[in-house]
Amino acid sequence: MSIKIPRLILAELINHALQDDPNESCGLLLGTDDEVDEMHRMSNVNKKPISRYTMQPGELIEAQEKAKKSDREFVAIYHSHTFTQGYPSKTDIKNAVAVASISTRHVIVSLVEKTRPVVRAFKINGHSEVTELVIQTDGEPYRASD
Repeated sequence: MSIKIPRLILAELINHALQDDPNESCGLLLGTDDEVDEMHRMSNVNKKPISRYTMQPGELIEAQEKAKKSDREFVAIYHSHTFTQGYPSKTDIKNAVAVASISTRHVIVSLVEKTRPVVRAFKINGHSEVTELVIQTDGEPYRASD
């Protein structure tokens, strides 16, 4: 299983995470099926944004309308981990199950090493099972281990 994210959008994801650091960044990846064609930044309104994220509800409604008007969908939800590895936490998994109607795919940008951000993607199903997705791009393959 995979998700296709153009390299330009991968760079935008990393840039957003670095700009919001030390708070977690969050947003949506729009497109069709498993192919992303746009990143939609969202405001993190969580009371503890340094370790959690909550998307601003009004912005989420706007994003839903935008996707519907352009005949696209939310391919994935993204957020950053500013101090931990790019793997879903227990809270991330619990929240993913709760928002499965929006998307079951999640992209995490880890800033554990600020000079070497890592982007990983996962599918989290309704039974809290986490499966890592291969990130395909429009250029050279993206490998988080590089």
